[in-house]
Amino acid sequence: MSYAKHTKGVFLVLMEAILETLGVGTGMLHEFQQGTQMLVMNHFPPCPEPELVLGMPPHSDYGFLTILLQDKVKGLQVQHDDHWITVDPIVGSLFVNVGDHLEIFSNGRYKSVLHRVLVNRSKSRSSVASLHSLPFDSVVRPPPEIVDGEERLYADTDFASFLNYMTSHETKHKHFLESRKVVAVLPAAKIN
Repeated sequence: MSYAKHTKGVFLVLMEAILETLGVGTGMLHEFQQGTQMLVMNHFPPCPEPELVLGMPPHSDYGFLTILLQDKVKGLQVQHDDHWITVDPIVGSLFVNVGDHLEIFSNGRYKSVLHRVLVNRSKSRSSVASLHSLPFDSVVRPPPEIVDGEERLYADTDFASFLNYMTSHETKHKHFLESRKVVAVLPAAKIN
């Protein structure tokens, strides 16, 4: 409970800074205070043939931010420019992932992170992920200040839409986020 309370505090400090960088007032910070938090504990035992399995397949997180505490065993990888980069764990530090909801909320200014976990041949690996978002019944959309004069990149979403998508589609990669993209309709060409 103590860890959950402290990571919620870290989340709120980070969201206050993010709202400031986006030029949005901190007036909606109370919504994040009432938001959801899920703790996910992962343990990956040693695997004699790590090249044959993934600890966790490529995916992006649905929420705003994920705060990750990991042990000193390497395994987390993030995708950058179509390459997988291994994150060197720093003992006592937290790793923060941007999730799909923050990408939608920021109208693409913040990008969600595609990541995966590899297993280790000789060592076990443990991590605790603290996932944060708005309350389950909230609609995630960019505030008017962000899209003023810009095209919206994503349709509004909520947790129910995410769950419906996950139960009926492939859950790997960033497909849920792709499903929320607004498709621009081009005017029909005139035929003379």
